[in-house]
Amino acid sequence: MRFLLSLYLTGILCCHVCSGIVFCQTHSPLTLAFASNIDGDWEIYITDTTGKTPVNLTDNNTADYYPTWSPDNTEIAFFSRRDGNHEIYVMRSDGKHQRRLTNNPAVDKAPSWSPDGKTLAFASNRNGHFNIYILELASGNLELLTENTYVDEIPIWSPDGKRIVFQSKRHFNWDIYTINVETREEQRLTYQPLMDTYPAWSPDGRFIVYASMRQDVDQADFDLYLMDAADGENKKVLTDTPEDEAVPSWSPDGHKIAFQAEMDGRWVIHLMNVEGTERRELINNSAWAAQPKWQHPSSELTIDPLYLQYTRWGEIKTQ
Repeated sequence: MRFLLSLYLTGILCCHVCSGIVFCQTHSPLTLAFASNIDGDWEIYITDTTGKTPVNLTDNNTADYYPTWSPDNTEIAFFSRRDGNHEIYVMRSDGKHQRRLTNNPAVDKAPSWSPDGKTLAFASNRNGHFNIYILELASGNLELLTENTYVDEIPIWSPDGKRIVFQSKRHFNWDIYTINVETREEQRLTYQPLMDTYPAWSPDGRFIVYASMRQDVDQADFDLYLMDAADGENKKVLTDTPEDEAVPSWSPDGHKIAFQAEMDGRWVIHLMNVEGTERRELINNSAWAAQPKWQHPSSELTIDPLYLQYTRWGEIKTQ
C-alpha cells in the first residue's frame, strides 16, 4: 500500500553478461523488460507475454533498475549502482557491451530514450535536488531541463519527441507535469491532494496512464488512472483494488498496459487491457518483480529458447 510505493519512490528500488544467449528468428519475440531481485540483487530481465522463462541480462552482484528500450530496440538503458553510486548505463538488448553513460557523485536515475534515439532524459540530484536532464548521446553534452528547488523525477518522452511528462513534488505533494522540450513551457495535469506518480504516454500521444493515491474510508492505496495528455481532463480509474498498482507501461499497439502490482508485501507484474479488463498475472516469483517496459513495434529481436542459458526461477502465470 502507501508504505510499499513510498519505499519505491525513496530509492530502495531506486558486469557480468549472461553467457550463452543467442538471438535468432522465431515466432514469439521477447517484448518486455523488467527488474527483479530474485537472484539476491536487482537485475534486468526480459520475457514475453506468453510467459517464457525470464532471461537475466545484467547478472552482476549490485543493483540494476528501470530498463528502457532504445527506439530501434537494439539497446536497453538502465541505472545501476555497480560503481558505488547510481549512474545511467546502456547495454545491447542481448545484455552485451554494458557501459556507463554518466559519471557523477550524485544519483542519476530513471532514463528515458527520445523517439529519435539521439538523447536520454533522466533525473539527477547533482545540483542538490532532483531535476530532469537531457544527455546527447553522440557528444555527451548534458542539458538541464527543469530547474527548481523541489523534486522532478521519472521523465518520459512523448511519442512525437516534443514534450516530456514527469512527476514533481512542488506543492508539498506529487503531481504530474509536462514540459515542452524546446520552449520549457510547463503544464500541470493533476491537482488532487494525494500522490500522482509514474506517468506513461499512450503510443499515439493522446493519453497518459499513471498511478494515483486516493483516500478511502480507512486506507490510501495507488490505483491506475487514465487522462487526456493535452490538459489532464477526463480522468478515469482503470484499477480499483485495496492493493497498490503502479509504474504502468503501454504496449506498442495501444491495447494493453503492463504494470507492477502489490501482492503479499512485494511487487509482481500484471497485464490488462487498456480499459482495465482481462487482467492477468505475468511474473510472480518468490521475490520482487517491477518496472515493466515494452519493446517498440519495429523490433525484429527474437530469441530461441533452445539456445538460451536461462536463469530458472519462480512461477510464470499465463492465461
